[in-house]
Amino acid sequence: MLYIAENVKALRKANDMTQEDVAEVLGVSPQSVSKWERGDTYPDITLLPSLANLFKTSVDALIGMDKINETEARTAIFFEGQKRLREGDNDGAASIFEEALRLYPNDEYIMLELALVFANDNDPVKLDRAAQLCELILSENPTERVQYTARAALCYIYLKTGSKDKAIDAAQKLPHSRVSREYVLEKIEENPDMDDINACLNFINNRDNSDHDILVIDFGIDIVPFVLESKWLDRISGLRSDIGKSKAGRDLLPPVRVRDNEELSKNQVRVRYYTDYLLDKEFTDPGEAITEVIIALKATVEA
Repeated sequence: MLYIAENVKALRKANDMTQEDVAEVLGVSPQSVSKWERGDTYPDITLLPSLANLFKTSVDALIGMDKINETEARTAIFFEGQKRLREGDNDGAASIFEEALRLYPNDEYIMLELALVFANDNDPVKLDRAAQLCELILSENPTERVQYTARAALCYIYLKTGSKDKAIDAAQKLPHSRVSREYVLEKIEENPDMDDINACLNFINNRDNSDHDILVIDFGIDIVPFVLESKWLDRISGLRSDIGKSKAGRDLLPPVRVRDNEELSKNQVRVRYYTDYLLDKEFTDPGEAITEVIIALKATVEA
C-alpha cells in the first residue's frame, strides 16, 4: 500500500498551497491533483521527484516508505508469533510479542496477541498480566474487532482467576447475538424482501430486551447423548427458517441455545422463551421430549 494520497494532501496543506498551486508548478490539471489526494490515481512516476522537491521532502517519505516498512515488520512479527504458537512454544511466542511491544508500545493488536498468549497459561502472574493488557486495550478506544475480542478474552481470564462477577460484567458489554456476523450473514443469504429487512432492523433495535433475545433449551444430562445422536440440534437450528415471522411480540424467532443442565432431573427438558417457561417437565422417552419441544416452540409464533 502506498501512502501518496494522504501525504500529498497533508504536505500541500502544510505548505499552504491549493490544488491549483500544485497543478500549476507540475504542469498538470487541478483535477489530477484532486484524484491523487482521493487515492483514485497515482502521480506519474516521473513526477515524484518534482513533488518531493516541491514539498521539500524525499520520494521515500512522499510514498510512505517508513509506514510500508513498519507494516511489513509488524506483519513479520505476527507470522513468527503465530508460528511459535502452532509449534506449542508459548514462551517463545510471548517473548516475540513482548519484544514487539517494546518497539510499538501502543499497538493494540500486539497487546491483544500477548494477552491471549498469557491467557492460555494457568500461572496467576501471567493471567494477571493478560487481564491488565486487555483492560488497557479497552481503556484506549480500540477498533471494534480488537475491542470485542479483548472483552471476550477478559471474560474467560476473569473466570480462570475465580472472578465470576467480573466475568459477567464484562460479558454484559459484548454485542448481542442479533448483531453477530453469523446472524447477519444468515439473514443476507435468505435474500430478505423489504418487509423482512425492516423486521430485522426492528429486531436489532430492541436493545432493552437483550437478556430475552435467546430461546434456551436445557436438557437433563441423560438426554444430551440422545440429542446429539439424533441430530436434533439440526432440527432446532432450522426452526427459524421453518417458522418464519412471529406474531408473538417479535418479528423473528430468536437464536436457539441448547445446553445440558445438571440442576434438572436426568430426563427433564426445560424450554425458556423470554422469561416464560414453555415446557418444564420430565420425559421417559427422549423422542417424545423432542416432539413436545418442537410443538412448544411452534406454539409461540402461531399464537
